[in-house]
Amino acid sequence: MKKILLFTLILAGLVSCKQATDVPQIDLTLSKALKNNAQLSEFVTQAIENANELARACVTMHEMAREYLEVDFDSLPPEQQEKIVSLDYKYVEMWYNFNVKYTSQTMQLLEILKDESIPKEELVEMSKAMAQVSSFVQQLKDTYGQDLKLDPHAVPVQ
Repeated sequence: MKKILLFTLILAGLVSCKQATDVPQIDLTLSKALKNNAQLSEFVTQAIENANELARACVTMHEMAREYLEVDFDSLPPEQQEKIVSLDYKYVEMWYNFNVKYTSQTMQLLEILKDESIPKEELVEMSKAMAQVSSFVQQLKDTYGQDLKLDPHAVPVQ
């Protein structure tokens, strides 16, 4: 019995070491008012999915970048430098694409808010949910940044 328990503990320890870093996630429960409006429910759900997808990508790309954080970029062979610059570029591009999607989503939100046929209670609930999504995205920006900063020779954007 002791051997089985010891084996189980060792196995659990190995599994926990192999698991990826915890990924932040926004998990909102839609209010009854939002659930009653399919358009608003779908809009908020899509915003949540987009934010969670961004969070997963941030964590994944930071994990990939970890090995390059302490290297002397200039002493690396050109192929390795290109790989690092490429990873940095893909991360910035990922944020750019998200920001374009997020801007489009904000424009849609403004149009929805203008719709006088939607009950105020539903608009208020949607606004609360979208504020939480916006806050989550800002936390991702604050935590992970929009650039991995792996390329020491990158041209600063002004």
